[in-house]
Amino acid sequence: MSRRDSREAAVKIVFQNMFTDSRLSISDSQDQGGGSLSDAKDCSEMIDVYYDSISEDREAALDRVYIQNVLEGVIEHVSEIDRYVMKYSKDWTIDRMSKMDLAIMRVAIFEILFRDDIPVSVSINEAVELAKKYSHKDAGSFINGILGSVYSDSDT
Repeated sequence: MSRRDSREAAVKIVFQNMFTDSRLSISDSQDQGGGSLSDAKDCSEMIDVYYDSISEDREAALDRVYIQNVLEGVIEHVSEIDRYVMKYSKDWTIDRMSKMDLAIMRVAIFEILFRDDIPVSVSINEAVELAKKYSHKDAGSFINGILGSVYSDSDT
């Protein structure tokens, strides 16, 4: 199982659900303190929808447990994660950011703050690589700067 592929899947699922799940919407995370995950079934359904859109070979290579943990964590901690994004994104508000950039940062910040089994350098590097793949040309350095500041601030 490839952690890189699983992380990419988690980012895509977070991105997709920013449009359909009020717990991940930008206004909820800023105004209402984010959401709380009452049932892991919701995340399983998100993953199932994603799996329906990919080939069986790709699905078999993904680590569903990791993806579910990330989705649950991002949903549970979205307010705290977004506060870090807002704190370090100079002259940018979350609603002006690319939703893909935000999804990438949410996953990476969750890993930095709440996953001791993943080296911070790996989380940051993978986020930068995803930004290069899915976002604009300056996204990698923008995300790298924010994540570096989050890491410095979190004393992890």
